[in-house]
Amino acid sequence: MPNLYGIIISLSILLCILTAQRLVENENKNKEILWGLSFWTILCGILGARIYHVLNCFGYYRLHPAEILKIWRGGLGIWGALGGGIVGSVTYLGIKKEKVLPWLDIISVVVPLGQAIGRWGNFFNKELFGLPTTLPWGIYVEPTLRPAEFSNYSKFHPIFIYESILNLILFLILLNLYKNKHEKVPEGTFLWIYLGSYSIIRFFLEFLRINPWKINIFSLSLNVSQCVSILVLMVSMVVMFRRKSPRKNK
Repeated sequence: MPNLYGIIISLSILLCILTAQRLVENENKNKEILWGLSFWTILCGILGARIYHVLNCFGYYRLHPAEILKIWRGGLGIWGALGGGIVGSVTYLGIKKEKVLPWLDIISVVVPLGQAIGRWGNFFNKELFGLPTTLPWGIYVEPTLRPAEFSNYSKFHPIFIYESILNLILFLILLNLYKNKHEKVPEGTFLWIYLGSYSIIRFFLEFLRINPWKINIFSLSLNVSQCVSILVLMVSMVVMFRRKSPRKNK
């Protein structure tokens, strides 16, 4: 049986690149830069995503280090992916002496499309379900996959579906705004809109997570993903409010 998780992730990446290519063609940008940028963004994004996940589940991977490389079994942290992807993008564009922000704007428009599709890989991997629910759209989880503390429950929140829908809506909004407004707003605007918007999505979905990654700071137990979401949202808002000058037409 083919690895459906890997197929879904590959499909999401391909559709992102093809969508970005359409935007690049409309602006007469260099498509070779796009393909090189895509390669390094994806490579560094996967590396960052895996590192984030391994740190999240370090207790397990410390005892099973060989499992770290088995990415096809799932286990990619989105904040790690975004961090690694941005580092890879900026590094590549710097080497190519390309302006960074216009390219990051294009990437930011298509990334939520990839997230919306890629989240269905969690469905086929039977992962990323949330707390128990009695709502009619709750998904059935096999007894062997249920957390021990919820073994008597059969239906759980399909967090992957929630995030998929919200990311698809975000993609459609960003795409429409980009097509109509990108020449009228400062470079980098779509990067910060995406990061801020996704931070809000992720912050609220974390309330439905089972046993999220937490850290202890000053005797407070904090959800790491929510802390990152708050930080990214704050940075995005500060940058957006301070960016007033429109981009120059070329």
